[in-house]
Order: sequence, then structure tokens, then C-alpha cells
Amino acid sequence: MISLKLLEMNRFMGKLLKGENFDGFLLKEGFLRTGMEYRFQGRVFPEYFDTEEQEKHKEEYTYWGEVKPFVFELVKGKRTPLAFSFTLLLAKNQTTELLVRRSVNVGEDSPSLFLQVRFEHGEGHIVTGTARNIFTLDKSLEEAWDTEVKHIFKAMELAVEEE
Repeated sequence: MISLKLLEMNRFMGKLLKGENFDGFLLKEGFLRTGMEYRFQGRVFPEYFDTEEQEKHKEEYTYWGEVKPFVFELVKGKRTPLAFSFTLLLAKNQTTELLVRRSVNVGEDSPSLFLQVRFEHGEGHIVTGTARNIFTLDKSLEEAWDTEVKHIFKAMELAVEEE
């Protein structure tokens, strides 16, 4: 787990809300505080959708790319939100690709890799995290994810500072 301070908040928000950089992540949960507070739960309820739409929603949570237009509508304007926090999960297929690319063996485990995106008191922060179904002292998964996140932010040309 690492904590990164976002050094260019406006640039980051552009990528989060207008770009496609985070569209492949899943929204687990979040909140947005402006004049009132909005809460987001990203869990998908397949029974709501018809058969064709169910094929599109195979993940347990919805993709950020599907939710971000609503979030953008809530934050656009002259005033900066007071605070927000979003928990973004790496999709299962991308998690599998990362494990192969970084040569991380998790056995039968099905880990979750996430980013906690927070903004409060005028500062933005990213905290990485992992969730596993088994207990292990092996930290190779966490190290691989932290390295991958740094690489992602560098590729997006987003300035961060490790805290």
C-alpha cells in the first residue's frame, strides 16, 4: 500500500472525469460533497437489465466510464467540491493481465486491486490497496500493484508525490 499526493489536481480531474484513463476501473463505492452529499454504490443488479444488457454487465460493479458522466454533471461549475472519495477496483481481466505481466502467483486466490481516490481540504490523494481471500505474508502482489500504479500515473503524465 502506498499513498500518493496529487500535485496537479485540475489535470487529474480532467483525466478522471473527461478522459478515458479510468474508464476500465470499476466503481465500488464513493461519495461527493458539494452543497449536499451524494453517495454512490457501484454494485450491479443484473435482474434490472434485459439479456443483452446483462452480457455487458458481467462484473459485480459498474464501470467508472458508465458513472462518470453523472459525477461530472454534479461537479461541473464554478465551485470546487468540498470533498469526494471513490473506491475504484481494477477489473478482473485487467487484474489477471497484471498478475501475468508482473509474474505474481496468487494460486487459487482471486484478489482485488483498488485505488482510493480522495479529495479534501483542497488536496487530492490516491491510496493503493489489495484485498485477498487468503492470509499470506507474501507481499509480491502489493508490490506489483504499487509499481503498476506508479507506472500508470507516469504514463498519464500525472505528477504525484509518494507520502
